[in-house]
Amino acid sequence: MIASKRQALGSKTGNSRFSLLLLEDGEFFLDDFSVLKYPDPVFQCLTFDACIQRKVQGRLKLCTRSIMFEPQDVMQPILKFPFRDMDVSPRAEIFDEESNELYLSFDCNAVVEMKERNVDHPYTHRVLANSSVYSTKMIFSLVHSKIHDFLQAITPLWSLSHKKSVLNKIDEERFLAPVLEPRHTDVFDASLLVDFRERPLYTKCKLVDRIVPLLKFPGAMMLTNLRVYFQPAQINNIGDPVLNFEYTKVVWLHKRRHMLKQCGLEVLLDDRQSFFYSFRSMEDRDEIYATMLQQPGLNQTLQQNCTREMLFKWQHRQVSNFEYLSFLNDQAGRTTNDLTQYPVFPWVIADYKTDRLDLTDPHTFRDLSKPVGALNADRLGYFQQRFHNMPSGMEAEGLPPPFLYGTHYSTPGYVLFYLVRMAPEYMLCLQNGKFDAPDRLFRSIADTYQSCLTNHADLKELIPAFYDTDSPHVCEWLQNTRNLDLGTTQTLARVGDVDLPPWADSAHDFVEKHREALECDYVSEHLHEWIDLIFGYKQQGAEALAANNLFYYLSYEGAVNLETVTDPVDRCSFEAQIQEFGQTPKLLFQSPHPARSQVGMDVSLAPMDVATPPPVLPSVSTRLTSEEDLPEGVEQPLVASSSSSSSSWGFKRPTLSSTFSGLTKNVSGFKASLRRRCMERSSWGWTFDYTTAAAMWDESLPHFLHSKAITCVSLSKDMKTVFTTSDDGTFKISSSDDGVVRRSYTCAGPVRCLDVSADEKYAFFGSADLYMFALETGRVGKLSLAHAAAVTGVCVVDDSKFVTCSLDGTIKVWQYGPMGMLSTPTFVYEGCDCALTCLDVNSDGSIALVGSENGSVYVFDLRSNDIISKVRASDTAIQTLRFGMTGATFTCMSSSYVAATFALNGAAVSTLRASPKDVPGCMVSDGEFALTGSDDGGVYIWQLNEGDKNALKACTVSIPHSHKSAVTALNVSGNGQSIVSGGGDGSVRVWAMRKKSARSRLGF
Repeated sequence: MIASKRQALGSKTGNSRFSLLLLEDGEFFLDDFSVLKYPDPVFQCLTFDACIQRKVQGRLKLCTRSIMFEPQDVMQPILKFPFRDMDVSPRAEIFDEESNELYLSFDCNAVVEMKERNVDHPYTHRVLANSSVYSTKMIFSLVHSKIHDFLQAITPLWSLSHKKSVLNKIDEERFLAPVLEPRHTDVFDASLLVDFRERPLYTKCKLVDRIVPLLKFPGAMMLTNLRVYFQPAQINNIGDPVLNFEYTKVVWLHKRRHMLKQCGLEVLLDDRQSFFYSFRSMEDRDEIYATMLQQPGLNQTLQQNCTREMLFKWQHRQVSNFEYLSFLNDQAGRTTNDLTQYPVFPWVIADYKTDRLDLTDPHTFRDLSKPVGALNADRLGYFQQRFHNMPSGMEAEGLPPPFLYGTHYSTPGYVLFYLVRMAPEYMLCLQNGKFDAPDRLFRSIADTYQSCLTNHADLKELIPAFYDTDSPHVCEWLQNTRNLDLGTTQTLARVGDVDLPPWADSAHDFVEKHREALECDYVSEHLHEWIDLIFGYKQQGAEALAANNLFYYLSYEGAVNLETVTDPVDRCSFEAQIQEFGQTPKLLFQSPHPARSQVGMDVSLAPMDVATPPPVLPSVSTRLTSEEDLPEGVEQPLVASSSSSSSSWGFKRPTLSSTFSGLTKNVSGFKASLRRRCMERSSWGWTFDYTTAAAMWDESLPHFLHSKAITCVSLSKDMKTVFTTSDDGTFKISSSDDGVVRRSYTCAGPVRCLDVSADEKYAFFGSADLYMFALETGRVGKLSLAHAAAVTGVCVVDDSKFVTCSLDGTIKVWQYGPMGMLSTPTFVYEGCDCALTCLDVNSDGSIALVGSENGSVYVFDLRSNDIISKVRASDTAIQTLRFGMTGATFTCMSSSYVAATFALNGAAVSTLRASPKDVPGCMVSDGEFALTGSDDGGVYIWQLNEGDKNALKACTVSIPHSHKSAVTALNVSGNGQSIVSGGGDGSVRVWAMRKKSARSRLGF
């Protein structure tokens, strides 16, 4: 269990609060310094002598993305100062001219507070810039170190955090190589040998990472004739001693995979300690493994596959069901050291409501022959329909094979969902310093099981803690013994201990009865059916499909060889998929597993050390009726029934860049549509002359189209038509020349979002309901209550799919075609923890960005329908966002700044800040420039590619008084030749670039 790993997270002193779990994903701890912290004398209006009297003693932690200060007083929080929030690199300053002493000084616009009073509570993100309460200036003195040495170490780290070209962790590690590589060593320190009779078996160590939940400790491994040594590197080294153990202590030795690579090795000792190591290559791992097996002190039975022996013992009741499942998990590579491969156990009980648990009644139990996703027939029908609507046989086009389930039954998030009370620091680490929303926390056994039956995004099985009666933490994960502040639900219920079923008298009683159920006769006679699904022949391929047990292809061992993936974006995407969404266990059995009573029945074992990709399924052929097949004169409705079969549809449904199998004639058409979208999202091509660019735009007369503020505005490709929505509840199609309204539709409330399909046949807009408008015929399709709250974002993905977000916190994917919208979404994501405010999709339709009310941006993979990452972009609501031209970055706007650009992994690229009166009301961007509208009616163009932090210098164009009221909506034509703006008074204006001199004066 995770609690047993906590010794790996200790620190140099027993009372230190610092932990590597406080770092961001991909961040490394480098050095530790004894310091004194002083208040800012200018801000506090104090003399520096008075500041010295208020000094705070502590430790300064130098990390690759931040500086962290741990006060010696545990009542004070640990402070984290991210480099990305420092506009200027830390420096040496003199504050006391008499002593002429140098102090470390830096200005930071924001700070993160954590572990106050040594309590694991959600982190506090505090904005210091423009604060009347907090100073941005931090002052330290180093007690035992030279300040110039410190600055020499910190300067390249600060510079890296401000590089625009660092787009992902792989890029970051490449730039960090000059800093990190000298801290690795393959030279073994012979003074570490325990016994003078020992002799090293290698001239150089093997570089490895020691893996523990959510963390890795770089180091080097050396084998001697008596022991194994792990020598920590000077990276993430919090004072851990050199680790060593004798061969005679080793009980098990397993080859493992780690992050999709066959490079892991796990060792279990006789005191039940286990150590997981990830090597640089499979060759290094195999060499160490072979050498260890050759040592006389090692138990030679480790070379034998004892699966058949354990099967024999299980069938003869010599080992329990719990012990047998634990063994199978171990053989299949499941380990408590790696949350992406945590041991998985089944739900066995279906009755969590009665007062008495009857283990003789079959209705008490879950159907073990079905995966969790198939336990509810109605939900399974949804998954099956989605599967048959997926394109198949298109792997060469870059599309994944079809799958039933995009999420998995075992993920790091699921493990920590169950263990949040016992290991809150892990949950805070995984979720960027926050617990999950109270309504989504593990609060009730019955509610959790019900969610697994009904929620489309919830397929989780259980963890060993549900059955482990021998664990010293048998009750800790069910009880809030730390008095954690887990929040209050929407029903005003305080989240405390887990609500147990009526038949359990206590947490201990629950685990004991759950274990009793696992060991009962009914489960014993059906457990082999579940083993077939998780570890056996129904795990993948045609048998998995027949058993409704097919998951996203990347979760299977051998699906991709990460060693051959050279593109850093693809590599990060694969790693994020595994870190976020888990892995399927190694295949153990290639034929049906015998029941416990079928003594003597043979079973075919899968090869233990060979990772083969899952078999490719045959193409799913689905006949679709085209629009031409409909009887003449039959009008096509714009909303189709969710019960309609796919054969009644007249549209293509590609996931990314293809169509259904069998509709090859439409592939080229879709690719043309994709090219059109890419052209629309290309750079505007602006290269302005600062002194003359404002005069390059010819304005139209204002057209007063609406009675209230414009909320969205868009131009047609020929720039002759304007599409608008408004707070007055109307959608209108108008002429850009004279403002004549050609078509109009009135909704029940304010319309908040708008998008037009690439072929300009359909417009989609949302208010309290969702609408699809046929631009040629004027016919309207309406989905009432498409979301539980107002629709705030809509984006057309391709010729048959669009995506929406809402204030209800959900992301939904929909199908559409000439007959209209499918009345139920093809996918619903409910994992966001607050209201969603805006949406954008990249040019190839593979990734969606979703802005939220709490300042986070969710990066949503439209291929797997899962969140790839979550970027903390602001402390206030994201008002709008746009992908950059390449799709590797995005620019967003909030009430905190004009525009900020981030890489998809969250690395800040540039930020343009403004005074509160200058913060815009709307923004649109191509990644190089941002166009904003202000409350005073002005339109401004900001240059982003300079990375200039000064908003005034970055403003290249000002078109003052463009509107007599606030500018509330903006857009730019795909070629950058026209701007369209909407005002708070309902007016629209179109700004066309002057044709005569534009190219010569603007560099086109």
